[in-house]
Amino acid sequence: MMGWEWILQKDNCTGCSICCDVCPEDAIALTLEMAYPAPKAGECTGCLTCVDECPFDAIEVNESI
Repeated sequence: MMGWEWILQKDNCTGCSICCDVCPEDAIALTLEMAYPAPKAGECTGCLTCVDECPFDAIEVNESI
């Protein structure tokens, strides 16, 4: 089964939450207790909206097998 791998480049991430705000699948979690956003397992559909909207080039999304 194909899926998507959401990878955060922590060196570039500021924790701004833009990726969470723009994700149409609500596939990214970020709470006040978290320093960085994290993917919600199995929720990413590979639309790349988070990649396109991140002003810090902190996100990579790859197809996984």
